[in-house]
Amino acid sequence: MTTTEQNGNAPFERNDTIDTYSSTIATPDPNASPSPNRTVVDLDAQANGKEGASPQKLEKKLEEELTSEQALQRHKSTTVNGAEIKLSQKRKWFLLLVFSVAQYLDIASYSGLFVFTDAILNDLDILYESSSWIITAYSVTFAAFLLFWGRVSDLYSAKPVFAYGFLFLGITNLIISFMTNKYAYFVIRALSGIAGAATIPSAFRLILAIFEPSELNVALTLFGLSGALANVTGLVLGGIIGFITAHGQNEAYRWFFRVIAIICLPFAFAAITLVPKTKGDKSDECNSRDKFKRLDLIGAFLMLVAIILLILGLTLGASYGWKTAKFLVPFLLSWPLFVAFFVWEARLPEGYALIPPSFWKIPNMTLLIVFALGIYPWWAVNQLPLVERFLAVFNEKPIIAAVRMLPQGIAALAVAMTIPPLLQKLGSGKWPIAAGMLLGSVSYLLMIFANHGELGETYWRYLFPAFIIGSGAAMASFLGTNITVMTSVPPAMSGVAGAMLQVSLQVGAVLGLSVQAGLLTLNEGSFTNYSNVQASFWFQFGWSLLNMLLIVIFFRPGKAAEGSARADKLEGKEGPESAAVIV
Repeated sequence: MTTTEQNGNAPFERNDTIDTYSSTIATPDPNASPSPNRTVVDLDAQANGKEGASPQKLEKKLEEELTSEQALQRHKSTTVNGAEIKLSQKRKWFLLLVFSVAQYLDIASYSGLFVFTDAILNDLDILYESSSWIITAYSVTFAAFLLFWGRVSDLYSAKPVFAYGFLFLGITNLIISFMTNKYAYFVIRALSGIAGAATIPSAFRLILAIFEPSELNVALTLFGLSGALANVTGLVLGGIIGFITAHGQNEAYRWFFRVIAIICLPFAFAAITLVPKTKGDKSDECNSRDKFKRLDLIGAFLMLVAIILLILGLTLGASYGWKTAKFLVPFLLSWPLFVAFFVWEARLPEGYALIPPSFWKIPNMTLLIVFALGIYPWWAVNQLPLVERFLAVFNEKPIIAAVRMLPQGIAALAVAMTIPPLLQKLGSGKWPIAAGMLLGSVSYLLMIFANHGELGETYWRYLFPAFIIGSGAAMASFLGTNITVMTSVPPAMSGVAGAMLQVSLQVGAVLGLSVQAGLLTLNEGSFTNYSNVQASFWFQFGWSLLNMLLIVIFFRPGKAAEGSARADKLEGKEGPESAAVIV
C-alpha cells in the first residue's frame, strides 16, 4: 500500500520495499545490515541521469533538510520494532532463568534470614539494639546502589554489570559464611548488597534487549515472579537449612550463606559465557570521556548518601527510639540531600542526568514509583512478626514456621500465571493493580481479627485465607506495576527504570518494617503481645487502601513513552517480526 506524506514542500512516497523521495533524500540506518528489502532511490539523481549520492552525502543532506521532529516521524514510519539482540529461543529463555535466579537469591538472602536472626545475634555477640542490622546491612547498600548500576547498564554494556555482580554476590556470601567478627559480618554483608544491586537493573536491560515485544509480558512476569516468590520461599529455604544442629563453622545460618554461594557461582559463570553484550545508549555518538560525564557521579553520590541516611535513620529509630539523635540526625539530613539531588538533576542537559527529567514525564511513572513503596510491605509487615510468634510464642521449629507461610507463595505463583494474558486482554494494568491492593487490605482485616493470633482453628479460619487472598492480590499489584513500568519506557531507559522501581520496592519494605517496629512497642511484650501486632496490621491496612485509591483516581490508561514497547503496541506496531528493519 502506497502512502504520501508532506515534509515542507517535499512530498515522498513509500511502499513496502522502496523508499522514494523527490527532494528530501533519506538514508537507511548505517548500522543496519544489507537487505534486498531495504533500498533508497534518489529520484532527482535518476531524473538528471546521475548516479545516486553516496551514503555520507545522503546523510548530510538529510540532516540539513529534516527537522528533528520530521526525522522522528520518518523513523517511526520506517522502523519495525523487534528485539535488539537476536538469540535462539532456547538460549534466551535459559538466560531468563539465569536472571530470575539472580533476583531470587537477592531477595531470598534477605527474607531467609528472618529465621536465623537470633542465631546470628548470639553467635556473633551482637547487641539486641543492633539486631536489625543483621537484615538491613544488606538492604541499605542494595537500595542505595540500584540507580548507579542502572545508569552504568544503560550507558555501557549490561553484560559485565550483571555477570560480575552475580559472581561477586556468590563470593561475598561464601566469605560471610566464615566470618566470626560482627563488624566484618556487617561490612561484607554491605558489599554483598552492592553486588546484588548490580544484577537487578542490568537484568531488566538485558531482558528488554533479547525478547521480542510480544514476549515481554511473559518474560517480565516470570522475572518479577522470582523476586516475589523469594519473599516467601526464602523462609522455607531457611527453615530447611535450620534442620542443621551443628555448632561453630557448621551452624545452620553459615550453611544458609554457603547454599546461596553454591547456587550463585555456576549461574554466574554461565552468565559470563552466554549473556550477550548490549550496546550502550549513545554508544555511536559518545566517546569514553563523554560517557563518563553521563554517569552523573555527583547525582549518584547525592542519591546514594540520601538513601543510606534515610534507611539508617529508620532502622536506628526502630532500634533506639524515634526521639533519639540516632534517628533524628540521619533522617533529617537525608531530605535536604534528596532536594539537592533533584535540583542538580534539573540543571543537567538531557542525557547527562542519573534520572533523566523525561523519566518523570512518562505517563503514570511518578504514580507507579510512589505506589510501589507499598507493595513489598504487604509481605514484610505480616511475615516478620508472625514468624517470630510461631518460633518464640508457640515454640515451633523453623521449618514448620516457614511452611505455615507457604500458602502465600503458592497463591502468588497461581496468580502470576493469569496476569500476563489478563493484561494483554485488558490493555491496561490499572484495574488488576487497584484490585490487588483492595484485596490486600481486606486480607489484613482477617489477620487483625484472628483471635489474638492463636494457631489451630484460628490459623485455618483467619490466617490461611488471608495468606491466600492477600498474597495473590499483592502479586497481581506487583506484576501489574512491574510490567507497566518496564513496557512504558524506551529500551535505553530500561536500566534506570528497573533500578528506580527496585529502589521504591526496597525502601518501601524498610519503611514498613521500621514503622512496624515502633508500633510493636506500644504495649509491653513486643510481638508476643498481639495487640501490638494488630496495630502494625492496621497501619498496613490503611497504606494498602490509600495505594488503591491513588491508582483508581490518578492512573491514566492508554498512554506510554515514545519508543517503548507499550507505545508500539498502542500504535498497533507490535508484530511477529523478529528484526528491526527499514522497509
